[in-house]
Amino acid sequence: MADTGQTSAAWQLSDEQLATALCAAEKSLRAAYARHLDLVAEAERRGLGRASGCRDTAGFLVSASRLSWDDARTRVVLATTEFTGVRAALAAGDISPDHALEIVKVLRQAPATLEVGRLASDEVTLLELARQAIPSTVRKAGQRLLAYWDLEGKEPAAREQELARPRREFRYCWTRDGRMKFSGEFDAETGHLAEDLFVPLAKPDPADEHGNPDPRTLSQRQGDAVAAIFDLAARADGLPVKAGERAVATVTIAYKDLLRDSGLATLDDGRAVPVSQLRRWLCDAKIYPAVLGGEGQVLDLGRSARTATPAQRRALAIRDRGCTRPGCPRGPKWTTPHHVIFWATQGGKTNINDLALVCERCHQLIHHGGWDIQIHHGTVYWIPPAWVDPQRRPIRNTAHDPPQHQAA
Repeated sequence: MADTGQTSAAWQLSDEQLATALCAAEKSLRAAYARHLDLVAEAERRGLGRASGCRDTAGFLVSASRLSWDDARTRVVLATTEFTGVRAALAAGDISPDHALEIVKVLRQAPATLEVGRLASDEVTLLELARQAIPSTVRKAGQRLLAYWDLEGKEPAAREQELARPRREFRYCWTRDGRMKFSGEFDAETGHLAEDLFVPLAKPDPADEHGNPDPRTLSQRQGDAVAAIFDLAARADGLPVKAGERAVATVTIAYKDLLRDSGLATLDDGRAVPVSQLRRWLCDAKIYPAVLGGEGQVLDLGRSARTATPAQRRALAIRDRGCTRPGCPRGPKWTTPHHVIFWATQGGKTNINDLALVCERCHQLIHHGGWDIQIHHGTVYWIPPAWVDPQRRPIRNTAHDPPQHQAA
């Protein structure tokens, strides 16, 4: 069938067929791009750009194909890369040109003292992540890798000296109208501590009774968060807790509907929500379900044990290191514990072996996107829907994995 026929028939595809076709087309585009790079590499080898009156191969691509200079230079970089694993993954359609560029940028910054075998191993690590995650996540992993390389290149005494004298600077002055202006910088350890404190406090307020969102900008919310931290420190009665608690609500639902993930549940203000949405909320929200039997008798009015304890959260943060969806880079502070086995089916118990950390956006995929979760020997695996992988093979998230070789 001609391409035009395939395009005109696209509206006839089911959602699963359309998703499958989109994934297959993307893979074909990446493979075609890799074949194009073979031509670019040969043009660079021959000096075709200069022979055609252009400055170089990139200049020829700009002139002949009307590419942007950035795109043309990227193609030359990828076409001439010495990292064969990157080219092979691109030719197979496993990664995109953006993935490939991020990996090549990192690998080309490897110190000269790095062993060849180590560099090849780190290339494999980045390629594994690129098969799961978006390019920006690969970039962040590459930055971590560069930091490890930098540490490994220093003598232990120099590393200890840096730790003994961390860089912390704070500068301020008073303006004429009585306001304080400040600037400065923290070392990584202090910076993460500060972020853990003010990120939860800088979240937008709920919409008002008219539905208007929080009018503050991000910088204003963060300023209010720092002011709240100073106020708490001055009173010294307590410190902010990560994420805090959500609003309390009571939900009424039939027990059979809760178990089979169907029907509607009723909130205490009269609104109805799908049971699938309620089950997602119940993973960690402060919601008390009023579970009713067949004749309306109250079987359960909330179980405090169904939410993870602070100790369990800390253990999950150590085990999962963040969101467990393959490719998701969000750390523990952005996540909530999800019940792999729904708490209502196991007597309301919350066991750490049945919990997995997921961020809010990825949590939607479990309850509404066809993804499943399994835990094997303490490792969380996500099972993709059939339109992503017809064989539904389990996948582990490697976005939080440290480089394979630790600093000496």
